[in-house]
Amino acid sequence: MVKIKNRYYVIRMITNDGSQPTPHKPLIFRELMKLAAEMFGDFGYSILKMSLSVRVLDEDVIVLRVAEGGNKYFGAILPCVHKIDKQPMVLQTIFIGRSMRSCEKRLIKIRQDELHSALKQCTTTETRIQILGAIKDICGNCGPTRIFSDEQRKDQSNS
Repeated sequence: MVKIKNRYYVIRMITNDGSQPTPHKPLIFRELMKLAAEMFGDFGYSILKMSLSVRVLDEDVIVLRVAEGGNKYFGAILPCVHKIDKQPMVLQTIFIGRSMRSCEKRLIKIRQDELHSALKQCTTTETRIQILGAIKDICGNCGPTRIFSDEQRKDQSNS
């Protein structure tokens, strides 16, 4: 018995107007298959039709599974996606992994980095406390131990 090896693509959907992407799994699949048929004909279409599946669709991130045989075809299709369901967008490949677990680990790391960069940019103590709470929810006590400066600590104790 032969094991089929898969690749998992973690992809970020970036809209041109900055709005939240709103496609559904069947629409993503349909758009990718249409591009496969245009670029590679029946052969590329059939390879991707058998192996492509949308595994996770979360806010701005999708995880797609592709069999190793269709990996090259799928990699060629991704830069050509300019819209999904009449919503203009670009797909950015974040990570390519061999298991869902590795994709999940990388996505958690990416979200932590986004929260840490947001923490550096925030100015009010209320938003800092909210972001710190989100960081603690994600990673427990692995966050930075000293985030507030002495002035901000005094401001927090006074209010």
